[in-house]
Amino acid sequence: MSLDLPATPLSLAAHAVINAELDVSLRNHSIRSFLFARATAAARGLHPGADYDEEVMYLICVLHDIGLAEIANGDQRFEVDGADFAAQFLESHGVTDERVDVIWDAIAAHSSGLSSSPVHRRRRPAAIWIAVDGIGIDIGGGADLLPAGYADLVHAAYPRLGGIRALTRLVEEQAVAKPHKALPGSLPGEITRLRHPDLVPTWDDMVAASGWHD
Repeated sequence: MSLDLPATPLSLAAHAVINAELDVSLRNHSIRSFLFARATAAARGLHPGADYDEEVMYLICVLHDIGLAEIANGDQRFEVDGADFAAQFLESHGVTDERVDVIWDAIAAHSSGLSSSPVHRRRRPAAIWIAVDGIGIDIGGGADLLPAGYADLVHAAYPRLGGIRALTRLVEEQAVAKPHKALPGSLPGEITRLRHPDLVPTWDDMVAASGWHD
């Protein structure tokens, strides 16, 4: 299968952003996620243009971790900061239709596990769950879901450079600097709870702080 990336003006603009702003390990993860997503979609008989919007799927993949870059590092968990940045990026390039909401939804919830739900897959555009499937393969493995030898080609072009351990380090660094970005139950919250348990309140802490004396 091809390693070609979409070359629409919007896709090229997004690629320029991740080249400039993302740590190279994170940039490679984002591109690998797209390539794995497209390959697994093809294996299911899904075709760009007919079954899903490839440009939208690409934008989800390449921008899904932009919240870990300084350019998008706000005061929310990184997924939501990234989704907000992506929406602003799209609007600054003249996109004001439903694609903004689709891409925002996908990035904000990409670590939530929602896309594994059959109902979610039925109700939301295929570009969302195809993208999240690709992201999941690059995180958790799944070479058997890809054409034989394809993962080796992708890794040769876009090396892992620390892979998901590098991503985890960036999440941890953000959360240590801004503990309020690591909400209990979120991916940043779980990473931080395991490594810096003093920074993340427990569920009991949250209940006790409610003021209702439950």
